Amino acid sequence: MTKRAHILVPKPKSKFQKVQCKECSAENVLYSHVTTTVTCKSCGNVIAEPTGSVAKIHGTVLGILE
Repeated sequence: MTKRAHILVPKPKSKFQKVQCKECSAENVLYSHVTTTVTCKSCGNVIAEPTGSVAKIHGTVLGILE
């Protein structure tokens, strides 16, 4: 047994999310810490904007993908 067996590996705080567009109800998969503005695949409306940390989501988060 090594000395480092008790050290836990930290889990990332970022994740992928399934987001529903407010306008057309299409589902899109986004990263929680986007670095560019994300638009909907079908209607082109803005879904997420970068803030420097967790993205500002302009839709409904349906779930978290693992």
